[in-house]
Formats: sequence, structure tokens, C-alpha cells
Amino acid sequence: MKPSIAALCAILLLGNAGYAQPAGLHALDDQAFDTDFAGRTIPIVTGKLINISQEEISKTPITYSLVSLVGQVRKTTQVEADGTFRLQLDYPLPYQQIWLSVGEMFYTGIYVNKDVHVEVDVQKVKAPGKELLFNGPGIRFLGTDGPLNEYTNNFILFRREEQLALDSRIQQIPRLSKPSAATVQAAYGGIYDSVKMIVDDYTAKNPSPYAWLLENEYWSEYYGRISVTYWGHEMDAPTLSRLQKHKTYSVTNSSVGFYRYLSNYFSLVAGRRTKIAWKEVALLPDLTTDEKLAVDSLLMAERQTAGTAYSTGQVAKWTKVAKPRKQRLVDEQLIDNGIRAIDSNFTGGKADILKLLLNDSKDINEQRYALEQLMPAMQTAWCNAIARANYSNTLSKMAAINKAMSNAGNSMTAADFGKPLVQTAFGASLYKVSNVKGADFLAGLKKSFPGKAIVFDLWATWCAPCLGEMPHSKKLQETSKDLSVVFVYVCTNRGSDEEKWKRKIGELNLPGVHFFIDEALDADLSQFFSFSGYPGYAFIDRKGVYKPGAIKRVSQIPDRAALAALVD
Repeated sequence: MKPSIAALCAILLLGNAGYAQPAGLHALDDQAFDTDFAGRTIPIVTGKLINISQEEISKTPITYSLVSLVGQVRKTTQVEADGTFRLQLDYPLPYQQIWLSVGEMFYTGIYVNKDVHVEVDVQKVKAPGKELLFNGPGIRFLGTDGPLNEYTNNFILFRREEQLALDSRIQQIPRLSKPSAATVQAAYGGIYDSVKMIVDDYTAKNPSPYAWLLENEYWSEYYGRISVTYWGHEMDAPTLSRLQKHKTYSVTNSSVGFYRYLSNYFSLVAGRRTKIAWKEVALLPDLTTDEKLAVDSLLMAERQTAGTAYSTGQVAKWTKVAKPRKQRLVDEQLIDNGIRAIDSNFTGGKADILKLLLNDSKDINEQRYALEQLMPAMQTAWCNAIARANYSNTLSKMAAINKAMSNAGNSMTAADFGKPLVQTAFGASLYKVSNVKGADFLAGLKKSFPGKAIVFDLWATWCAPCLGEMPHSKKLQETSKDLSVVFVYVCTNRGSDEEKWKRKIGELNLPGVHFFIDEALDADLSQFFSFSGYPGYAFIDRKGVYKPGAIKRVSQIPDRAALAALVD
């Protein structure tokens, strides 16, 4: 007999009351975690490739993504001559998750609390055209956290097809028009019960002191999904109470996802309370001359027309000049309202984690402004330390970009890009670049195109949103040939190859300057511009000054006139 809706709701409300963490382990939102954080050291992740030639070492990139409370951070590291490598983590957090790629031969997920060493026997792992996933012959997880990683990666492979099928079913559940504890449980409870049965089956067959982590990850996944169903709707008290009580002990896709989705819920709540009028822009003390003229024209029109509608021309002029300032006020009010909404429902570490995740912009300048609001709102020392470190990192990135574009300290010249691999009839110049630092690459761009603005587009051959923008980008180029601007398309070799890159450019008939870059340069540029994925866009003006936030999508530049205004 199926359980009643009331019984299903009881399951939701009982939640994860049954699992037990190791003695002395504090959740991230416990008050005691402030002391834990202050006494922790940054975990150590090392590895070694064995049975590998020197030639193969030089051709095997090590790339990794750190899961963090400030967004995933992509990095690369060098394999030494003896096959060893080391990953650099940023914060002394417990049970941090890292997604590690060893060339195209091995991909795995790592949890590190203290230290872990990953040993890869290349001769046993390497198979033409096939990447070993998570664990298998030739892989050893060693160090303090070695047994933990053996356990978690084997779980990913346990009843793998069933896990993937259940995940696919979860993604296909339609959004609920009126979510409540009962309707959410009715929609998701059965599928998540099946997921829980797989977790329980694995932990029963594989007794381990780390079983608690798998169960905690399960509930974080579940509560994250519940948060998503309430986006745009008022959350009922029983559900909010359960989410308030849920604790996390790790920094992983599941736990950070739970907080991110819950933070997004409160961000949307804040958005409903956000409204900025043009007169609020008029009161800003640091308006530029153009902005003052635009505001004055509206004030004059208001006096002359006694409050009747403004002309289309007046509104268009104000929108063009003052819209960025208005958007800045909107962003600030969104953050402020989000802080208030979170603080009215949560306290301590949980509130601070949610507030950190309000800073979700891909634009480095918007990140800076958000952090300036968020830092004074932090209630816990450890979240404040992360916010301040992130703020310092953001300022360093902006300074590094401007330094690179001013050519300071860089010796790369335009000639270092060499001759194009291909020069097409439709106006595309194709280059391949490797073993180059991000700062040197940017300096080379400025030297190559003196006096020209640069529309910078980071993309991947398999990225649908990237490809979706390119027809508009092509049209924009074709109508703007007289402007002092160059379109630079930078394609990662991550998950692609040189021939596929060339074919894709040919299919698109996309003019401009094209670069095919290695993963190290890709990660470097992503760090510079705070790109968290693909596509990534940046605008550098004719003087070589990076303009954060000027381009979020090429399609947001509607025509030649808009591009000309940006260039000039």
C-alpha cells in the first residue's frame, strides 16, 4: 500500500535526523566552526603519474576545479619530471571536493579533509579513445583521506546506470505551479526514495566510517532540489523549517548546491521588492557630465509638461547614458534586500554562507561591488575571512588585467603569435597558442591591435550557448567594419581538438581573429576575467583598459550604433 500524503510529509519533516557524524565534527553553520576554521591548515592534495615517459609527461595536462563558496575555480598544475604534481587549494575548509582531470586518460572526484595522494599508473589506465572515470585498475588513493576517496568514488560507480537514470528522471520533473510540502513530496519523494535505497544498499554492503558523508550529501541534494521548486513562490513554514535545520559538513557540489539554490530563493524574494526610479539615479553624488545632462533633460521635461509622459527621444537618451548607473543601484538593492531576507530567517554561519552566495555575478566589477556590501554583513569570522580574501583576489585580478593590457612587465610581442595557421576568404585568421601565460597573451593582443577596442569571446566547440551567440556576433562584425574594433575568439582545447575547431569556424563562416588555446591558458584567462564557464565575454577599450561589465552577451549589443557607442 502506498503511504499517504501525510506520511510522505512526515518523511520530509523528519529528514536526516538518523545519521551520525564523527565525534567532534562541527557543521559549517555551527558557532564552534569559527574556532575550527582558525585552527585548520589548508588540506594537501598531491599525486604522481607512474610508468610514464618524459615525452608523455610534457603532453599530459593536469587540470582541476575546486568547489568553493565563491563559485567553482578552475586551475592547472605542472607535472614534474618525476611524475609528481600538487594541487593548490585556497581555504582551510573540511571535506573539500575537487574534480581532477589527468589529460584525457583519467577523471575523478576528490574529497580532502587533511591530505590525499592520487597515484595513476599510466600504463594500466591508458586506453585509446577511452577515459577512465572515478576509479579502476591503476588508480590508488593514498594518504589520510585515501580510504575516503576509495569509498566515495566506488559509490559513484555503484549501480551507476540506475543512478544516472534516476538523476535524469529528477531533471525531467516539471516545475510545480503551487509548491507545498505535500505537492513537493508527492513529486520528488518517490524518486528520492529510490536514490536513498541505492545509498543504503551501498553503505550496508560497504561498512565505513564515511557512510555519514554519503547520507549528508544525499539530503543536501534533496533539499537543494526542494529550494529550486519554490523559486518564484512563497515557501511554506514546514519546508522552511526543515531547510533551516539541515546542516552540512563539507564543501561539495551537493552542499554548496543546497546553499546556492536556497540563496537564489531569497534573491528572487528580494527581487520582488526591488524598484529603482530614474530620480534615485539623479540623486547620486558622482554623476558624470553626460549623466547629469541626461538627468537634467528629464527634470526640465518634467517641469515643462507637468508630469505628462516624456518623449521617446528623452527616454532613449536617458536610458543610453544612465542605464548602467540604474543597474548598479538595482544590483545594490537586490543584495541589500537579499541580506535582509536571509537575516530574518537564518543566523550565524548558515546566514553568512547564503549571503556569500548572493554574489553570483560573472562580472568581476559586479563581484567587487557585491562584496563591498556583503563584508560588513558577515556575522562569523570564517565567512568574513573568505569574503575578504575573495575581495582582495578580485582587486588583484582587475589590477593584473590592467597591467597586462598596459604591457607592463610583459615581453611578448605581436610577432610571438606567429603566422596564422589558416587565413580564410571570409576574413578569419586562425592561430594556435600554447605554453603562454594569461598576462602575456593579453599584452600580445594589445600590441597586435594598437588603437583598437577588443571584443573578447572565450568559447568551446561543444558549448551550445557559445555557438548560439555567434550568428549575431558575425552580423555585428559585418556591419561594423569601419569601427576601430576587433573581434577575438578564444577557443579552449578542453574537450575538443584543433580539427574540430577549424571545422566549426568554417561552418559558421565566422570572421575575426581566432585562437585555439591549451587548458592552462584557458584557466589563466578565466581567472583574470572571473569567467566561471563558457561562454565568457570581456571588452577592452581602445586605450587597452578592461571595462568590466561592458559585455555580458554579444547579443546584448543590438546593432552597429550600440557597438559604436561602446567603442567610442
